[in-house]
Amino acid sequence: MKKTLIALAALASISAFAQTAAPAVTVYGLIDMSYGRNVADAAAGTSANFHSGADDGSSQGNSTTKVGLKGGLDVAPGVKANFQLESNGIQSDGTVNNPFFARQAWAGFSGSMGEVRLGTQDSVVFQTLAGYDVNGAANAASAQGNVGGLTVAPGRNSRTLQYISPVVSGFKAQLGYTPKGTANSTGTTTVAADSTGSTSYGLTYAAGPFSASIAGETKRVDSGNNFNAIAASYDLGVAKLMAGYADGGVNVNKGAVVGVTVPFAGFTFGLDYAKNTENSTNATELFVNREVFKNTTAYMDLGSVNVNGTVNNCYALGVIYAF
Repeated sequence: MKKTLIALAALASISAFAQTAAPAVTVYGLIDMSYGRNVADAAAGTSANFHSGADDGSSQGNSTTKVGLKGGLDVAPGVKANFQLESNGIQSDGTVNNPFFARQAWAGFSGSMGEVRLGTQDSVVFQTLAGYDVNGAANAASAQGNVGGLTVAPGRNSRTLQYISPVVSGFKAQLGYTPKGTANSTGTTTVAADSTGSTSYGLTYAAGPFSASIAGETKRVDSGNNFNAIAASYDLGVAKLMAGYADGGVNVNKGAVVGVTVPFAGFTFGLDYAKNTENSTNATELFVNREVFKNTTAYMDLGSVNVNGTVNNCYALGVIYAF
């Protein structure tokens, strides 16, 4: 009897370990359905159409249609293994832009000392500063995107190692390293002939309604430029203000952006203005968003882009469903 009880206890322990050892995996995604046209369509005289958020290089609608997997597993006391695999954009005809997991494909570990990730992931600069784009770096009508990116210009890195610190007294730091001869920022396996590799940093301070960040990245190729940017925001309650400045090098990406959002009666109204002094381009973005059902947001994004006196207007009316 005693041996039987011991055996049952052992089996129960094994079963409990198996259950706790199973990784928690989440399937998530976003579907963006819209009607409108981007700046390229306007310049070419192309009529508006229905779009997925991944059409035309993810430049239509508000957000990129995608699907992903993410999860984690406690592998030691206070240590967790994590991963994320996120697809490239899914177009209106169901085609997934290549390569499949181009947006996120990394694994790493986290604990009380912070988190380490290795693989394809958003650049340190983008992760640090994207939150200061008042409309979340929307696709078709993005003021920053339509003048070259400014504070959110550096795209994803492949084969990059990143460290993300815990928040200490309101400060959060992030570091990145990408070795020489690494695949380009789109996540493809193409390697630039003059690839130098790069290092990057990001530092954020947040206290109550105020937040400020600074971030930068050394040039990825010999023919490229170093990039540095700064941004700040302040939430007044009745409105949230944002401003940023980027310096991505001569003839590339240098200029300022200012924006404001106003919540009212369940709606979020916003205005964004960006100017790139290096290519004589300025853009205005006006938008309104509202959650109409659970996980479902309706939006209207209107944009105007002025390139050396030539003005093109773009817009997107649509719905985003996140799961």
